[in-house]
Amino acid sequence: MSESPVEGGGESSLSRLGAWVAKPGAGIFLLGATLAFAVLGASDQVGRAVRTIKQDNVIRVKGVAELDITSDRAVWWGTVRARATTLPEAYAMLERSTEALKAYIIARGISEDIVTIASVDIAREMKRDSKGNLTNEVERYALSRQVGFGTPLVQVVREIANGATALIQQGVEVESGAPTYTVSTLEQTKLELLEKATANAYERAQVLARGSGSGVGSLVSAAQGVYQIVGRGSTDSSDYGEYDTSRIEKTARVVVTLEYAVR
Repeated sequence: MSESPVEGGGESSLSRLGAWVAKPGAGIFLLGATLAFAVLGASDQVGRAVRTIKQDNVIRVKGVAELDITSDRAVWWGTVRARATTLPEAYAMLERSTEALKAYIIARGISEDIVTIASVDIAREMKRDSKGNLTNEVERYALSRQVGFGTPLVQVVREIANGATALIQQGVEVESGAPTYTVSTLEQTKLELLEKATANAYERAQVLARGSGSGVGSLVSAAQGVYQIVGRGSTDSSDYGEYDTSRIEKTARVVVTLEYAVR
């Protein structure tokens, strides 16, 4: 029986391989190739270890700084309203209410030339028929207007905002809006906080380094967190920053993240 081509080819290949291995120098070649692959593998492991050491050989710390600040500007708007069956009558009533609110503001120390009187908004309230459906006939006119101002006298603004509705006793329909209190020195405050937060982070890095018998090297990276301005005593915070305008007394807060080399 004749051999199959596959079987014959397999034995022939094995025979040739055995003959080559038997030649002088073949064993040395195989040993060298094995060592080369071993060195390459070891080098890759060493490289990964070095990279890990480089990545871990830093101290990452956060620094925090807070500063109490006081608003130095405030803005307030009040709204007066008037209603009457005719437009001229409603307008006359609105004018009297506007003057009453303006006089109230000026009497508390606000200069007349900074008081802003906005344009009049007109709404028509329509009559309803016996079935409760709206008709095309005007029942009365409802007019409104805003009166407001901005000033550094933040305490005066607070008093006006809290007391303006007392004019209702005089027949003046008035709504008092919530004042907005802001700080004009925010950029200067921010720089001061960044300096303090950086110093705080460095102190923390030194404590961590001493605890592990190391020292703090050069600064590797620095990142500023969000800048928060919250009401005094508040713990509110936001990932996008926060700026409270509802209170006069505030606290500015900043966080920084620093990385130092370890030596």
